[in-house]
Amino acid sequence: MSSGNVAAQDKKAEWWSNLEACSFENQPPCHKAVELAAELFERTDRDVATTWMKVCMAGDTDRCEIGYRRFRKTSFEQDGRPISHMFARISCFAGMYDLCRPWDDFETTDPGKRALVMADVCLQGASPNTCWEALRYYRNQKGYHNAITYDLSRTLCERYGAGAACRAWAEALEANWDHRRAYTFHKQSCDAGLRESCPDAARLKRRVDYENRQAQAKQEAELQRQRAAEQTTTWRAQANTFGYTSTTGYVRTPTTPFGSSSRDVANWRRYQRNLCLGNPVNKTCW
Repeated sequence: MSSGNVAAQDKKAEWWSNLEACSFENQPPCHKAVELAAELFERTDRDVATTWMKVCMAGDTDRCEIGYRRFRKTSFEQDGRPISHMFARISCFAGMYDLCRPWDDFETTDPGKRALVMADVCLQGASPNTCWEALRYYRNQKGYHNAITYDLSRTLCERYGAGAACRAWAEALEANWDHRRAYTFHKQSCDAGLRESCPDAARLKRRVDYENRQAQAKQEAELQRQRAAEQTTTWRAQANTFGYTSTTGYVRTPTTPFGSSSRDVANWRRYQRNLCLGNPVNKTCW
């Protein structure tokens, strides 16, 4: 093998080792892999595209956008779409929302289709730039878009504590009859410095406080009813001990013609015994 071929093989091995070492935490091998790929391969070879894609995914957003431009018309065998689509999607994820495109209509300029892609990648952890752009589009949309507004504003509020997002989420919560949580996030927005939410937080606090007082009064009334019922049960047991056996609203046949208390039963037996003493042949005395 000639010395030129050996040198080429060594350089290719160096390129591959740098490409494998390239990561978000280790950027120097990424830049070295790009330099070596430019020396080893043609401008739009698959190996160059692979190198740029790895560097793009390692956080080099400039390489993502340039890769999209360079490989825009480039397709490789067994690839369903041009590799530029992948560069664009990673760029979208990184916050370059102008490259957010749906897979099935990549050349579209329809803002609704592009906003839907932004919303999806936002909820998968994309850059806040992409999230804000999606929210900017959906904020004033109606119908089922309200669900997307709800998800985007909640994500931005919880993930970044953004006052404007917390306000948008609070408005969506109140529109969906959840004013208690709406109060929480209007207050969070107000505390974050968004003054527009302060009057809404105060308004909803009055409503929540009123409902809390009503709920507390209802609970106290229920406790009073329970105590009264327990007291009545205790009193009834005491009354029964002293011979009271009747119950309001309930008619029953007494145990004896005299009544049903133990004293009434004893008197009835005494009466029967006296009957037997006066007339021993009475059938009840047999």
